[in-house]
Amino acid sequence: MQTEQLVRSAQAGDGDSREALARAWLPVVYGVALARTRNRAAAEDLTQEAFFRAFAKLETLRNPARFGPWILRIVKNAARDLARRGEHRTRVAAFDPPSPEEPLPGENAAVDAWRGLPEEERLVCWLKVMQDLSLREIASLIGSSKSAVGRLYSKGLARMRRELSHVRV
Repeated sequence: MQTEQLVRSAQAGDGDSREALARAWLPVVYGVALARTRNRAAAEDLTQEAFFRAFAKLETLRNPARFGPWILRIVKNAARDLARRGEHRTRVAAFDPPSPEEPLPGENAAVDAWRGLPEEERLVCWLKVMQDLSLREIASLIGSSKSAVGRLYSKGLARMRRELSHVRV
């Protein structure tokens, strides 16, 4: 079922549609939360808070086709609220892969390069690479133009290449 249909069903009170909507959007919402906080525990809290807020106000969403940008705005607002409260200030490695006893060649450099990306570039790159979204889909989600998203993606990849140019695997 498409997001728009799930939203309409969830607005009508269908619990299964709410669950399917949460499952479908969980990776994107968590990814945005993690990109905003750079802290896994905070991202988990933020994801839960975003879905709680979204489902509490779901009936106010007039255009179900705009669910993606709407919930991402909720995540961004919840992240801002979290920062204002000063919670989860500790920085934890974002998107750290599980490490074997010995790190892979270049692993630490890659994680450091990823952490060094500006927030918007990190978010766009994550949505493109990890969620396999098109530039058009990302633009719709973050409320930007496709060309602006393409520039952010290109800049992020270029930064990563520069940072990792010295690494030999």
